[in-house]
Formats: sequence, structure tokens, C-alpha cells
Amino acid sequence: MNKDEYIKTLERRVEEYEAAIADMTAPIIPSIVPKTILVPITGLLMAERFEKITVKILNYIKDHDVEFAIIDFTDITIDRIERMCLVELGQQIKNLTESINLMGVKPYFVGMTPQLIKEIVLSGIELNAETHATFQAALMHLMKINKLVFQKI
Repeated sequence: MNKDEYIKTLERRVEEYEAAIADMTAPIIPSIVPKTILVPITGLLMAERFEKITVKILNYIKDHDVEFAIIDFTDITIDRIERMCLVELGQQIKNLTESINLMGVKPYFVGMTPQLIKEIVLSGIELNAETHATFQAALMHLMKINKLVFQKI
């Protein structure tokens, strides 16, 4: 194998590893609430990665019967945002919100840190999404509006 072939092989492997990491760090999980998905976002967050997560969510919505998407930012703290300012992250979140809404799905955001919330508010970005402090709170809200209850068996 010559040098150019070796480099191309390494580049393909890097792309495969990046795709695998993207799948692991933003899995799309069907919820116990019908037609609801949970997307916990973990790991370092960069603009390019956030765009890939957005595309992944939109493709999933296109291929499945989804009414509600809960996007969980619990793991995203200031030190997890790499080469991306909070205002830029706020804009990315707004783009995600508008995209999900355009697909007829209601977005819910949970687990946002006070710093992220502050930057979104100060930057004047308006999110057309419902927010809850925790995933549990969002799920309980969705259960209530869908008239679902837990029962002992």
C-alpha cells in the first residue's frame, strides 16, 4: 500500500469512528410516552457536531411517527462547549427548534444550565419550544396531556 492509499484508508476510518461517536453521543431513544423520543446530548459540543445531531434528529422524525421530541442538555456544561460560544450554541438550538417545529413535532428542552439560559435570553434568541428542568418533569407533563398514568400491576 502506497502513502496515498494509506492516508485515504486512515481518512475513511476516522469518518467511520466519527459516525460511531456521533451515534453514541446523541442517541435517539423512543420514550414510554407514545410518539415521543428522547435525545440526550452528551460529550463535547461543537457547531459542526450540533449540525450533525440536528440532521440525525430530523431524519429520524421523517422516518418515524413522532409528535414530541425531548432534547436533553443535562450533560452540556460550559466546559463541554468546544470552539463555540454560548450565543452560537443558542442560535444552533433555535435552528433545531424551528426545524423540529417545521416537521410538525413539538420540541421540549430539558436540563439547560443557568449559564446557557442566561446567554439565550441576553442574546434575544426566542425559542418556540417548551422547556422543563428535567427529563422526568417533561415526561410527567407529556403523560398528563396524553392522559396517561402509571398503575401498579
